[in-house]
Amino acid sequence: MAVSIISPDAAPAIGDVRALGERDLIILATRARERRDWTRYMDAIGVAVTRGARLIDADEGAE
Repeated sequence: MAVSIISPDAAPAIGDVRALGERDLIILATRARERRDWTRYMDAIGVAVTRGARLIDADEGAE
């Protein structure tokens, strides 16, 4: 299981996020959407979730 944390000032490579899948976890830290490259990460997260990755959003307080 891989765990990727995306925050306003640090994140794994977009390609690494895109490659995540079943049994992997993506954590969006508070204010992660403030990143300049947020739309690119949003696309990569969508691919990973479609492949089975779980997403936890700290701003929402729920999955």
